[in-house]
Amino acid sequence: MKAEELKLLTEISNSLKAINARQETQELFAESNKLFDRSDARVENATNQIQNTFDRIHDKVFNFNNGLIAAYLLLGSYPSERPILPLWTTIFPVLVMALMIYVDVRQMGIHRFAANEQQWTNAERDSYGGKIDSQTRLSLFSMFLSVCCLAYLVVKLGVA
Repeated sequence: MKAEELKLLTEISNSLKAINARQETQELFAESNKLFDRSDARVENATNQIQNTFDRIHDKVFNFNNGLIAAYLLLGSYPSERPILPLWTTIFPVLVMALMIYVDVRQMGIHRFAANEQQWTNAERDSYGGKIDSQTRLSLFSMFLSVCCLAYLVVKLGVA
């Protein structure tokens, strides 16, 4: 009976070790899943923050460009005998504004595209990064053009 009891106790011990190992593994998986969930939440929050920052910066540049249009119109008609700027130069900040509107329309398209992320194919997933990159370059280009319009205005005011 002793050998049978010892064998039974050994089997019970092995079973308990296996159960403990499974339980520890499940706890590790649960903790890993919590870490991944937190990481996903941080990524989503960071993505939203980037988009909000993009929107705020773009709104400020858009408002700045509207001020440039007003300045170009004012200086294109003042003084009435010999204006500081030719009135036709107002087209430059107006074209920059049109570019910014185009950037906003593209941004809405990117948002619509991103809203369907769960249905993306691998090719669409790869193209998303390219869309964001080209959007960023286009936005920076529109900001650069606004600065160029301001520089032209400053130079003309310095000469006048």
